[in-house]
Amino acid sequence: MSSVAFLLCAGFVFFLLRLERRASPGSSLALWIPTIWMMIIASRPLATWFVTSQDRVPMSNESGSPLDRWVLAGLSLAALAVLFLRQFDWAGALRRHKWLLVLLAYMLLSTLWSDISLIALKRWAREWIVIVMALLIMSELNPRQALASVLRRAAYVLVPFSVVLIKYYPRLGRQYGHWSGVEMWTGVTGQKNELGRLCAISVFFLLWTLFQNFREHPLIGRRYRVWADVCVLVIALYLLFGSNSSTSLATLIAGVASLLGMFWYRKFGLKIPRAGLLALVIVLIVFGASTPFVGGSNVGTFSATFGRDNTLTGRTEVWKSVLPAMEQQSLGGYGYSSFWTDARRQLYEIPTAHNGYLDVLLELGAIGLAFFTVWLWSCAGQLHRALKENYEWASFAICLLVMTLIYNITESALNSLTDFMTASVVLVCLVVPYRSKLASGSGRHETLASDESVASFQPETADELFPQLSGPHLCS
Repeated sequence: MSSVAFLLCAGFVFFLLRLERRASPGSSLALWIPTIWMMIIASRPLATWFVTSQDRVPMSNESGSPLDRWVLAGLSLAALAVLFLRQFDWAGALRRHKWLLVLLAYMLLSTLWSDISLIALKRWAREWIVIVMALLIMSELNPRQALASVLRRAAYVLVPFSVVLIKYYPRLGRQYGHWSGVEMWTGVTGQKNELGRLCAISVFFLLWTLFQNFREHPLIGRRYRVWADVCVLVIALYLLFGSNSSTSLATLIAGVASLLGMFWYRKFGLKIPRAGLLALVIVLIVFGASTPFVGGSNVGTFSATFGRDNTLTGRTEVWKSVLPAMEQQSLGGYGYSSFWTDARRQLYEIPTAHNGYLDVLLELGAIGLAFFTVWLWSCAGQLHRALKENYEWASFAICLLVMTLIYNITESALNSLTDFMTASVVLVCLVVPYRSKLASGSGRHETLASDESVASFQPETADELFPQLSGPHLCS
């Protein structure tokens, strides 16, 4: 039965991907490079798929996995080769993101005082992968449509297979609490909160896409794409509630509320105040960074709403035990990606501080958190300017940024740019404000820069979904 379920899911996913490919004729085959990378970082490390027991993993936190290393290196080299062949002006594309480069430079500097400098340096090199993937997406004929394709493909593959693993392969799709013994859904991810995060981002993206379809475009000729999105959306919601990740659910609610608020502003002809948006970013960062220091008292009311106790499922105890270590090196931290060594994971019996801002303080100190704040603040400013060019995409990016800031109050995803949620923010902050030279020099491309979440081609009948593989639409 499990094999049948797997094959049926594989056929369903293949159908969805063929449909997405036909609906995005401007995307090249090279776009599969960032797509595969996105699916890897949104799920679990590749080496863990070959584990014969959940208690025995063929790698440590510090040594890492050779398989993951080589695959990520291969994808990076392939992306660089595509950029070289396309003669993409990467320096010009990154010129407006100097604070991101400054942040990366400080991360590199912090490896000098790390206890595991060589390992930290290797991890720092991995941070550049998200930049390379963003540049590849920006080099596409239609960057925003390409970004939508990457996000949609990741959801189309990971969400359905998560259900199959949970239902028919429990050894891979479920875990049990270390102390409580409670069964938890993980799907294709490493733990339940990662599954909740994957579903929250997928649901938010698909809701935004469907809203654009219903608001601006008729359903005639688009029904297959709409129903595909609705189907995956329903599955993702099922997984989100089944994962019991309160943080992810609260993050999704905040994102949807923010999106509705922004469209409400537009409906009544109101402008989003730039100062208000920038102030909101600062307030959320200050609120999140202060949460561990006040023992979570500032989020107690919200946690009770989602059925959590006063300890936020043990998070307050984690913060209390980790804060003394942070105070010992509060200015510069312990070095990029150097605090949660194997020894400290055993000491605290946790892999993260369950607060993204606290993890930044532990690794990069107050200086690093200041650089993160300035970078996120600059992202908000650029996305606000992008509202004039494309309100829909800029609104999506702003809300995703807000969701990330809220998520990191009780979970940790900020201290690495290659974390799925933070990587998504990096991609939208680089791609959405970007103006392709092709767009400025070609009228036909300019017309594609409006709403790339809805493709120009939609099949009318099922026969149009599977044209000959040698057809011209596969040419890059």
